[in-house]
Amino acid sequence: MLKLILILLLFSFISPIFSQTISRPTGATNGILSPQLSMSGQANVLTEPFEGQHFRVNDDMGGVEGNPFLFSEWKSGEVTLKNGEKYKIEKINLDASRNQFIYSIHDTLFDFSDNVQEIKIYKGNQNTEESSDMIFRSDINPLAANFVEILVKGKITIFREYNKKPEGENYSNGIVNNTRKYVLHSNYYSIKGNKAVPIKFNSSTFDDLTLDKKDQANAFIKKNNLKLKTESDFLKAVAFYNSLPGN
Repeated sequence: MLKLILILLLFSFISPIFSQTISRPTGATNGILSPQLSMSGQANVLTEPFEGQHFRVNDDMGGVEGNPFLFSEWKSGEVTLKNGEKYKIEKINLDASRNQFIYSIHDTLFDFSDNVQEIKIYKGNQNTEESSDMIFRSDINPLAANFVEILVKGKITIFREYNKKPEGENYSNGIVNNTRKYVLHSNYYSIKGNKAVPIKFNSSTFDDLTLDKKDQANAFIKKNNLKLKTESDFLKAVAFYNSLPGN
């Protein structure tokens, strides 16, 4: 009898541990999971699907001001795997010097594995429109398999490519002091007919892209008093063009 009691007590301790390591999507989470730690609770021992590699900021760049990250503060977001599974990540950022998303758990940084299809960065209140989120994919740019931000998608797709590199030089003559700094650059491209072309936001670029429905597009621009030199108005006009019948 004593042996039976001991076995039952042991089972009562083990059962909760195993039940906590299983995570399945439910209606309460809208089908979105959070990456789970192993039973040891160590941040560097992650279960599938991430199996990330340890990441460390390159400390060989001595004397460089700033860091290679796109966001000054860590963002929360959502990762979609190639098999369609979605996982919520509390701390995520883009290393824009090497176009690699990283995530942080208990102050330890990890690279994502190569089974990620899409990265969504939440912006502001999650009760706002979904379009306010930033969407990154690595299968959009026909020139390279790099993560780019999709700004508008359709017959015409516009994406933004981020690049952050050290620029300048460390210099001092006793009066003037210069320091090497990480500088962020954003490049914009349009895709039409599977060709990526660098663009600037202006009426000439828009006319070239929408020539087949120029009258309808220009009427929309005039009606809504859009300024094509501004990013938001240009993208709004492209989205309208994409919505036209036949596009």
